[in-house]
Amino acid sequence: MSETNKVKHDVFISYSTKNKNVADAVVADFEQNGIKCWYAPRDILPGEEWVKAVTNALEQSKTLVLIYTDESNNSEQVKNEIAVAFNCGLTIVPFRLSEEQMSSELEYYLTRVHWLDALSKPLKKNIVALREYIEVIIRTPNGALPGADREELKKEKERAQKETKKKKTALILAIAGALCILLIAGIILGVLLLKKDTDFKKGEEFYVEGNYEAAKYRYEKAAANGNKEAQKALGDMYYDGIGVEMSEEKALEYYLQACGFTENDGQFSISADGIRDQEMLNRTGLICFYNYEYDKAAFFFTEDAETNGDVYAMANAAMAYENLYDWENAYTWYTKAIDAGHPDSEKYNKRIQIMKNDGLVEE
Repeated sequence: MSETNKVKHDVFISYSTKNKNVADAVVADFEQNGIKCWYAPRDILPGEEWVKAVTNALEQSKTLVLIYTDESNNSEQVKNEIAVAFNCGLTIVPFRLSEEQMSSELEYYLTRVHWLDALSKPLKKNIVALREYIEVIIRTPNGALPGADREELKKEKERAQKETKKKKTALILAIAGALCILLIAGIILGVLLLKKDTDFKKGEEFYVEGNYEAAKYRYEKAAANGNKEAQKALGDMYYDGIGVEMSEEKALEYYLQACGFTENDGQFSISADGIRDQEMLNRTGLICFYNYEYDKAAFFFTEDAETNGDVYAMANAAMAYENLYDWENAYTWYTKAIDAGHPDSEKYNKRIQIMKNDGLVEE
């Protein structure tokens, strides 16, 4: 790559158009976590020459993710992209969704690269593993392959989560001290609150110690008594797969309880005492997005954007509305993301221009 070509994207996504749903899920997860992606046809401007656009994008990317399927294995376009990426010196990471024998053309370029298997389910768990692997590559000088760093990254993430839980426990202990005053006064409501908060507090202590089974038991008792922090904690455990088998379905169940979500005749709302944590709202939106529930995804991304000012939630809301063909809201949230300084503002300006050119929104 010449010195005049500046890197504009972290990852080029190479895939067969028959696997667009998988590509969309990968891009949504990557961009939610700050990894800039380029993939066709989203990032090709109207009238732009296809081959030139793809070549320029590869030259301006740090690495390439190949969504390897039966279809991509036989795609001439994919083979050409891999060849260009190889010649540009990009790190190529195949994301395997098929056991089909590689074509001879791909085998020439991919024989010695590290593959990430995505044959097992759930797909979300595999996408998270892929993203963590890519994060190591793009933050390593010269895009060197991370090797054993992937496992270290996972351990580092768990250590950070434990530290966060530890800090929250200290805060809860201080609050519990104030509640003791109410208990001494004999207020019945205070007694009831203490019961569920005590279970939650003990759950936090067990979690910090790494005793996840005991933490889960205490969280469940507190959650059953209506403790929304405990409901969120259970959602986090199932979403991250810490102490339990990773389950988007269970995570979503607890997250909806924690924010007090209700649906009535297609209208969504969150209770006044519901948690509006930025991470939780985004995670809930992503789960709904992956399940093609774009209306719910748009609701949670919008709630996060309006409550917490999350610039990534603004962009995600725009993408969800675009999938609902709600062009006005898509235009509104793309504009807000741009105004808030989203790192992909140039790309979103292109999306807005396309909508204007197609007469989908007014000037």
